[in-house]
Amino acid sequence: MSNAIRYDALLVRDLARELDRTLRRVRLDAVVLDRDTLRLTLHVRPRRRSGATPDSLLWQLHPESGHLARVAPERVKGGVQLGAVTTITGVHAPPDERILIIDLDAHDAPDGAARRIVIELVTNQWNALTLGADGRITGVLRERETRGRVLRAGAAYELPARSSRAGAAAPLDRTQWHDALGIVPPGERLRALLRFAAYTSPLNAAAILAGADVSGDEAVLDQALARYLDMIWTGERTPALLHLDDRWQPYSRIDPDRESAEPLDSLVEAFHLAAERSAATPAETGEVDRALEALSRRIEVLDRRAERLREEQAGAGSEAARLRAQADLLLAQLYRVERGSDRVTLDDFAGGTVEVGLDPTQSAAENASRLYEHARKRDRASARIPGLLASAAQERQRAERLVERVRAGECTPDELAKVLAQPRATSRRDGPSLPYREYRTTGGLEVRVGRGSRANDELTFHHSRPTDVWLHARDVAGAHVILRWERADENPPASAIAEAGVLAALFSRARTSGTVAVDWTRRKYVRKPRKAAPGLVLPDRVRTIFVEPDPSAEERMRAEV
Repeated sequence: MSNAIRYDALLVRDLARELDRTLRRVRLDAVVLDRDTLRLTLHVRPRRRSGATPDSLLWQLHPESGHLARVAPERVKGGVQLGAVTTITGVHAPPDERILIIDLDAHDAPDGAARRIVIELVTNQWNALTLGADGRITGVLRERETRGRVLRAGAAYELPARSSRAGAAAPLDRTQWHDALGIVPPGERLRALLRFAAYTSPLNAAAILAGADVSGDEAVLDQALARYLDMIWTGERTPALLHLDDRWQPYSRIDPDRESAEPLDSLVEAFHLAAERSAATPAETGEVDRALEALSRRIEVLDRRAERLREEQAGAGSEAARLRAQADLLLAQLYRVERGSDRVTLDDFAGGTVEVGLDPTQSAAENASRLYEHARKRDRASARIPGLLASAAQERQRAERLVERVRAGECTPDELAKVLAQPRATSRRDGPSLPYREYRTTGGLEVRVGRGSRANDELTFHHSRPTDVWLHARDVAGAHVILRWERADENPPASAIAEAGVLAALFSRARTSGTVAVDWTRRKYVRKPRKAAPGLVLPDRVRTIFVEPDPSAEERMRAEV
C-alpha cells in the first residue's frame, strides 16, 4: 500500500480553515526544518494553563508520505530551528491553490524573524519555506529552481502560477456551468470539468459528475451542478479518512456512495490516523490489502459452512426417520427381497410403495441393520451440529475482530504474517501438477475432478482407491469425478454424492442444462476396455442421481480446500 497523501485545492482550503480555528492566537515557540527527513515542525503552545508542555505539529513532506500529526516535542530531533517565540495570527489558502500560508504576528517577533510560513503542496514538489518581513526566504526545506522561481535563502519568494479556473472566488452559476459542460459530449466531461471548475480534482470530480458523464440530459447536468455547489461551497464539511485502492486518504467532504469513508472529528485527526495506519503497513508491500482479502475469504467460507450446517440440521431428523422407516419395511417384508438385488419396491404402512436401495452383497436383514446404523449416525451427526455451529460462530467473531484491528492499523507484523501464511489451494504442494482439481464437500470429504481425457484415466486408475465413488454425467462428454471414501461396508452420505454429482455436471457438456443425470458407482466397478480411447471407460452397478449444475456450488467447494 502506498503511503502518499494526495492534496487538492479543496482539501488544502478546508485544512487551512481548520488550522485557522485551532491555531489563531496560539503561541509558536519555534519552526524546525529538517532537510534530511523533509519534515516541517511547528512547536505550538495550545490554549491551556501556563507551564503546560507544548505540542509539536509535524508535517512530513516526503513525496511518499505527506502526513500531518500532533506529536510530543521530544519526538522531534534534528533540523534547523528558525525564528523565535511569536503568535500565529491566521492560516489561509489562496483560492483554488494547493498552498497553505501561516501568518505570524509582526509586532511580536524580533527583527529578522520569520513573519510567514508557506507550505507548498503541489504535485510531488512539496516544500516548506519561512519568509521575513521583506518577503524574502529565510529558510527552505528543499532548495531548488523551478519554472523561473528560485527557492533559496535570501531570494525573493514568488507564489507558483495562479489558478485560472472559473469559480475560485465565487460559486459558479447555471449559465457558466452549461456553457462550459453542456457542449461537451458525455464521456469527455470529466476532463472538461477538471480543466474548467475550481476546486475539482480526481478525488471529487467523479462524485460530482456521476451520471452527467454518461448522459446528455440537461436535468442530469443540473444535478451535477447542485452536487458541485454542495461539495465546494454550501455543503457541510465532514472530515473523514478514506480507504482508497492503495492508501489511506484524509479528506474533508464525503461522497455518499463511498462506503470506505470513516467520519472523524477533524482533518488533523484524519491525517494522524492515516500516518499511524500507513506506518503499520510496510510501504509498497500491500500486506494489509492481502490480509483483509484473506480474512474476507475466510469469513465467507465460515458463513457458507454455517448455512450448510443449519440446512443439514433442519433435514437430519427427517432423514433419520426415513432410514428407520425403510429398515422397518425391510424387516417386515424380508421374503420380497431377492439375493443380489440393488433395490426393491416395498409396500409402506400407509398403503403406498417405497423403493429402497440395497447393497447387493448383503442379505435383506443385513441391509436393514445397515439402514438402522445410518439412522443412528444421522442422529449423532445432528447432535454434533450445534457445537459445530457455535465453533464456526466463534471463529467468525475472531476473524471480524482481526479485520477491525487490521483496518485500524493495530495488527503487529507477526499477526499479519500469520494471516498471510494461511495456505491457499494453489500452494498446497510442490512438484508436477496433478491430473485433477481438488474440492471438498460440506462434510469435509475430498472430491477430485479430472482435467481432461487422459487426465481422467490417470485419475480413475492411478489416483483413486477401489472403495472411492466414481461419478460421470450420463451420455455426454465430461470429467471423471472421484469422491474419496474408505469404507467398503457403506456408501458416503447422499448429500456428499449429490455435491460430487454437481461437479460432474458442471465439468461436462451438459453444464448449461437445467437438470443433469449423473451416474455413480464404486471405483472398483469401473474398467477400461482394451484399446479404448482416452477417458472411455465401462462402469458397472451404476446408480443415477439428478442434479442442477450450480456454479456457486463449485465456488463453495473450491473455497473449502
